[in-house]
Amino acid sequence: MRFTYHPFSSVVVAIAVWLGLLPLSPLLSELEPVLAHSWFILGASAVVGLGLALLRAPRALILFSQLLVIVGVLAWRGLEMAPAGEPLESLQLLTAEGVEAIRSNPPPLPMESGVLWLTLVFTAVLVIVVELLVNGLEQPAWTIAPLALGYGVSALIITRDLDWLLLVPVIAGYVAILLSVTGAGEAAGRASRAGSYHVSRTLVGLATGAAALALAIVIATTIPMGEKQPWNDGGSDGPIQLSDPTVRLNEDLHRPTDAPVLTYRTSNGEPAYLRTVALPSLSQSGAGLLPMSLSRSGMERTYEHRDNAERVEVEVQMAAVPSEYLPAPFAAAKWDADGLWSYDPDTLSIVAAGEDRIQQTVNLHYKVESDIPSPTRSQIQAAGAGGGLDSVTREVPRGLDPSVTALTTQVVGDATTAGDKALRIQQFLRSDAFDYSLQAPTSSSGSDAISSFLLDQRSGYCIHFASAMIAMARVEGIDARMAIGFTPGQQQDDGTYAVTSHDAHAWPELYLDGLGWVAFEPTPAYQGNPEYVDPSAMQPEASPTPAPESSPTPTVAPTVAPPSAEPTPTAQPTAPDASDGGIGATGGWILGALALLLLLALPALIRIGLRQARLRAGQEPDRAADSAWNEVRALFADYRLPWPEGSPGPVGVAAAEGLPPDGAAALKEISSTVERSRFARDGAAPTELPAQVNALRIVLSGNATTGTRLKALLVPASLWQSGR
Repeated sequence: MRFTYHPFSSVVVAIAVWLGLLPLSPLLSELEPVLAHSWFILGASAVVGLGLALLRAPRALILFSQLLVIVGVLAWRGLEMAPAGEPLESLQLLTAEGVEAIRSNPPPLPMESGVLWLTLVFTAVLVIVVELLVNGLEQPAWTIAPLALGYGVSALIITRDLDWLLLVPVIAGYVAILLSVTGAGEAAGRASRAGSYHVSRTLVGLATGAAALALAIVIATTIPMGEKQPWNDGGSDGPIQLSDPTVRLNEDLHRPTDAPVLTYRTSNGEPAYLRTVALPSLSQSGAGLLPMSLSRSGMERTYEHRDNAERVEVEVQMAAVPSEYLPAPFAAAKWDADGLWSYDPDTLSIVAAGEDRIQQTVNLHYKVESDIPSPTRSQIQAAGAGGGLDSVTREVPRGLDPSVTALTTQVVGDATTAGDKALRIQQFLRSDAFDYSLQAPTSSSGSDAISSFLLDQRSGYCIHFASAMIAMARVEGIDARMAIGFTPGQQQDDGTYAVTSHDAHAWPELYLDGLGWVAFEPTPAYQGNPEYVDPSAMQPEASPTPAPESSPTPTVAPTVAPPSAEPTPTAQPTAPDASDGGIGATGGWILGALALLLLLALPALIRIGLRQARLRAGQEPDRAADSAWNEVRALFADYRLPWPEGSPGPVGVAAAEGLPPDGAAALKEISSTVERSRFARDGAAPTELPAQVNALRIVLSGNATTGTRLKALLVPASLWQSGR
């Protein structure tokens, strides 16, 4: 089963790589944009490969040309999606956006520009590797490794069973490649003599499968992008994985029937918000987790703002509810629970770390001691913005409508402290300018959803209100994050509190100087802490109409329209104008110039590659002679000289008549050598042919006009003539 080069192999490779992208569907919310945009890259590679192969260009030149075209098309598509600016800077920003989306979201990943860009980079790398294996190294069997990479990554990251049918397109693409580049028919006739070869092919197949799995493991641990995102665990049981809490929250709130989650009793008899985890990131794609550095001890010493808090013991009885997080009031200091648990010192989240960690909370009975902060309204009003935290909790989401900044400026009014600004934002969101509704879209924490909620819709549930307050706080330079957990639930006759799935809740936490992380309650349907969530705030001082487009009193419920004053320095930049194509003028000119130069130089590069291939050393004598003669015929076509028909000897004599003496002599020597190599009994050594052909080329170039020389260089006629 020998390798047989086929001009259409690049087309088959493109199709196979495209099929290899299908197993990525569990990781992406939308696969269609990937499949559509990938054809810009795959199609360009296939067209260039097919075209140059039909022109009989050397394979090295074909691969090099494909590489240039793939990189060029990839850069073009990336700059179309990237924010305006210099090309390299724009692509760096686009890459950073994609990495952040991967780190912050569970699968399926939202199909943002950054995610699409990284997927196209993945596609470009795949097609380059497969082309190199097939048409460069002549090792088509090894293509199973890159083709199965998408399935391997999905299988390792997605914890649920991956549909085996996703392997079908991978296998189909792999078989297509093998059939396109192996002499199957010829090999079948010699199967009996090729037993050892077939054994070796089997071993190669097994090795490539192992290589694909190993490569998938490396990528999966390098880029966290699954339903369960891997975080580094500081304990002894290795990496653990955490699911996206917002997904579960949406499921709980929209569940048709209420379901029990837990019951609890506090040592002071008071109800408490039970917090599971905090999401520091609020990006264009929504609220998300960050990598955690988990520990097993010393939790009581990790939070420095416990002085003004009340130590409360909470005894909890979980229902048959699986969870990776241990519900506990903020800020937990210690816990007593069966199983293996760790905590994150930044968010004070208690995370399951055992082998069956997802099931550790099922019917679990445990106790938690927490230092519950209870700042007064006056303390909050006087507090400034805290510092020393990760800048991610101050980042305003990209793509946030600039009118949100103007709205925030109106809402905070003349407030001078961060705490006072936070209270005014909370009061604004709890006013009757907003409605609580579970009918709002579930994708509710991205910049587009926040902008729509604040400026137009003004109807939503807890995630909408929490995300809006976090974004507005960050606009004012206040660190903010989203807490996920449960509201206090309903008190029972025995003094315990019952929490159900419909008590699932999200609320913002803002970091204030001297107070640490302070929980706020902007959702009107919930009471929250009565000390600084004033029930009267649900009724604004003035009584605007509830419609979103109304004009409430500016100090309480300002209008959506931005003020005449210029936006504050914290305003997010506007999205790039679609008319500029996502790139700056400089970048556009550079790309255009490079594309034009490549287009103009491509025929010359192909022609040079063909010449080098024909005159390369190490060929069999008969093949070297034929290749040299084909090059002579191509030279005559390039310089628009007549070429008579016949065998090399007579043709050389006839064609030499129109040449200068040195050119005629070179041509006669070439034709004589080729004639003897073909027909003489002992043949003729063709070692001098490359030098003779180059000498003839120099003569033809020197004897031609300037226009003819340029045509021969830039538009060589031999490329389009048959019978070369």
